[in-house]
Amino acid sequence: MRGRESHGSLIVVIVMCLFSRLYAVPASAEPLHDSSESKQWRYGASVDVSYGLNFNFPENNLFRSKDTTPRTNELAPNMGVVYVVKDAQRLRDWGMELGLQGGYDTDALVPPEQAGRDRAVPGADVLRHLARANVSYLAPVGNGLLLTAGLMKGYINYESFYAKNNMNYTRAYVTDYSPNFLFGVGSRYAIDQNLDIGFHVMNGFQYLTHANNLPSYGAEMDWRFARRVTFSQNLYYGPDQADTSLRFWRFFSDSQLEWRGDEITVALAYDIGTERAAEQERHERTFWTGAALFTRWDLAGPWSIAVRPEWFWDPNGRMTDSRQLLWAVTTTLGYEQHIGPQRWITRLEYRYDNSTGRDGGFFKNGDIAPGTPRTVQGQHLIFVSILWAFDS
Repeated sequence: MRGRESHGSLIVVIVMCLFSRLYAVPASAEPLHDSSESKQWRYGASVDVSYGLNFNFPENNLFRSKDTTPRTNELAPNMGVVYVVKDAQRLRDWGMELGLQGGYDTDALVPPEQAGRDRAVPGADVLRHLARANVSYLAPVGNGLLLTAGLMKGYINYESFYAKNNMNYTRAYVTDYSPNFLFGVGSRYAIDQNLDIGFHVMNGFQYLTHANNLPSYGAEMDWRFARRVTFSQNLYYGPDQADTSLRFWRFFSDSQLEWRGDEITVALAYDIGTERAAEQERHERTFWTGAALFTRWDLAGPWSIAVRPEWFWDPNGRMTDSRQLLWAVTTTLGYEQHIGPQRWITRLEYRYDNSTGRDGGFFKNGDIAPGTPRTVQGQHLIFVSILWAFDS
């Protein structure tokens, strides 16, 4: 998911899918949303700025192997978003989302070209500034079949691509290396109050790539089997290389288990992916896997604390472009204040990252050779961030 190059004309892929996840509720629990009709049209904006102190003091200021919050030791405007939304709330209702975005976090959405694999779609450097662009329809099928077409939120990650929605400021590696956006076609259906399912047809694992002309497929399930516990299973299967033979198709699984209390939330996410490398002579099978444990404790008033241990193993360098084992521990102290429709969020975050393996490491001040940055196994960082959000 890295790249900076812009390309020519724009290819738009028809999409149908859900724009928001709907967790169903058992009869013994309170509904997760008010059943009465709320305001259909909404608009808003958000800004995300941070300063990350990297104690390795790399000359290039880069957070190696990280797609979001990629800049350190400088004031970083990581994300700015403006949007308008119309919700489809009743049967035969239509909805839409349109949003624009910009900032350092969008840079890596455009992938670099790799032989036989990733190739940015024409106009990718423009498309990365689209946050949402879709229409939806709540079809009168059973309890209501929600269809959406356009560019929308990815269906896989526990964390959001946008820091303001998360427990911690920086995102986990499993979030960086999973689909955060989607071009595709699909549907979402609530079987009952406890179980939702979805099916998707999309253009690929990375939405701004075009390795071939075949679609990929995704499925999701959210099952709330207890008052406070939800299990989610997300799957992806499709061709992400120039050779579209079935034996080269990518399989990816994401599993999530969340317990949400009155003041404490705990969630575990585990990902695993695999595909044969068509560009290699022996077509070796590659794989990657990772997990993160998300915890948040709401303290008195506007204060909260979140701790997230995580690891990500990429033995073939398929995702991070480096054969390495990454692990990290992130601790975040948050302060959030609501002023009318505005939210002000300030976070102080410390994280330690460790990378081992043949190609592992993080940038450190100095070069081992002209043009070759020095790398070390560990990295200490402190982030100070300010996030502002407005929602009508």
